[in-house]
Amino acid sequence: MRYLLTFLALVVLNTTPFAAYADVLRPIETQVGSVIDGDTFITREGQHIRLLGINTPEKKRDANPAEEGAYAATEYAKKILPKGKNVTLKFDENDHDRYGRLLAHVYLDDGTWVNKQMVEEGYAHVYTFPDNRSHIDELLNAETQARHAGKGLWQQRRWQILEAVPVPDKYQAGKFQLVKGTPIKAAKVKGVIYLNYGDDWCTDFTIEIPPAAQKLFKAEGVEPLIAFIDKPIIVRGHLKPVNGMLIRVTHPEQIQPASAE
Repeated sequence: MRYLLTFLALVVLNTTPFAAYADVLRPIETQVGSVIDGDTFITREGQHIRLLGINTPEKKRDANPAEEGAYAATEYAKKILPKGKNVTLKFDENDHDRYGRLLAHVYLDDGTWVNKQMVEEGYAHVYTFPDNRSHIDELLNAETQARHAGKGLWQQRRWQILEAVPVPDKYQAGKFQLVKGTPIKAAKVKGVIYLNYGDDWCTDFTIEIPPAAQKLFKAEGVEPLIAFIDKPIIVRGHLKPVNGMLIRVTHPEQIQPASAE
């Protein structure tokens, strides 16, 4: 009954039949229609599929120039996902994004996990959300290996790991970035934890961990107020020009020990 109600609700919301079907049967077998870019393709039914857990450099959009590696990632995706290729879609906790795309781990008939292969070959970096956390450790390991090998986007300046000290330049604001450094202080203000990398939080780099994320850390046996102090770590996320610079952490996998490097 729950699946039937979900199906009917999606139809009422004018989602495509294919999208509604995804909430009823898992996994889904289909074929590739066309590739849009390195992390998105369209099925033969016309449903847009976003590769889950990864992100590739953005192609040119309006006045925004293409990021380094965007077209190489697109061409590689076209190579491994040619038109008519059989694929199996597997889903995590949340199978749709706000654009109506299905969020999926994509597998070929020979067992190749496309999401991981894009990362292994250096065409994508790991990109995760608190409601889709399966397989992240495997993807992070693949990313670390690709970075160490200098594959693909990891050869390019845009994708190099930034240092937390000195604070990243303001022109980096809004970009997804990996930042390495050692938090030296922590504070909890109105329920939000702040990990600070210098003596002046008004100008230094900071990690922000809201209450919902704190619960996820504690479920993993980690107390974020004390766990990362004086420990070299790598944090990933979008840089925000708050005071100095800030990354908001919404789930534990955004923070790795710097020893992984």
